[in-house]
Amino acid sequence: MATPFSAKLELVLKILSLSRARLAADLAVDKSVVGRWVSGAVVPSPHNMTALTRYVAQRASGFTMLDWDREPADLAAALGVETPGGPAPLPQIDGLPLSLLPQIREATAARAADLQCFFRTTRPAEAAPGHFVHDQGIVRLHDCGLLEVRMGVGETVFEGWLLPLRAQLTCIATEKHTGAMVFAIFNAGGVSGRPRRLDGVLLGTSQGSLPGVAAAPIVLDRIGELSGDREADEAHYHALLAQNPLAPPGSLPPEVEAQLSRDFGPAQIESGGDWVLRSPYHRSITTVE
Repeated sequence: MATPFSAKLELVLKILSLSRARLAADLAVDKSVVGRWVSGAVVPSPHNMTALTRYVAQRASGFTMLDWDREPADLAAALGVETPGGPAPLPQIDGLPLSLLPQIREATAARAADLQCFFRTTRPAEAAPGHFVHDQGIVRLHDCGLLEVRMGVGETVFEGWLLPLRAQLTCIATEKHTGAMVFAIFNAGGVSGRPRRLDGVLLGTSQGSLPGVAAAPIVLDRIGELSGDREADEAHYHALLAQNPLAPPGSLPPEVEAQLSRDFGPAQIESGGDWVLRSPYHRSITTVE
């Protein structure tokens, strides 16, 4: 099977150390247009293909329109990168190389319709021991072909990517004002179906009087569907962000509170408890339609 143009363009961006934003700016097109080229949603028009080829040729002497017909190894060689017997350079998301990106893109294409939604997370409130806090979130397919995720409280919103792979969903997100970064991995209940509730583990920056790193169990509940109207969905999401994040006492379902209140560590081993914080499949409360 011939390699699609999208994969070849992604390879060229990697070799030339170009971001999608830089390419879009230099070609005078919107960044979303380049995103659609790389995701395979569309191919460049003849005019844009000519401009793109000329642009690459300025950085790789001798590059012509015919070089786009080459397979990745030959294409890399045409750009001055020899990859005999080895893999082509890793694809990237604006500079972040991921060796499993092809599998993630395939899984995203298969599951995007089921995973796009409004959601609410529940986690222990670090600043209020014994209480729980909700983050409000939205998952939506981005023009680049990956799932964009935003979640937070009020004006503190983390933005990043939700990456489906095998039986988990991995979230990587940052908060632009504080520079904080969070990671979360959820049990996704297999490879198909529409999740109603997911459980997992959250890792991020610890705030307050004892800054550092903190990990906690987390539960994600689907609370609504996207309308397809981007402006209406944005307005609804901002309304969700304005809600009081602190969960009222007694408001959580018993199974959610139990999942978020588990003990672990040396004192728990003798009673059959966990040595480390984890969310094993056999105790998962993930539910999928």
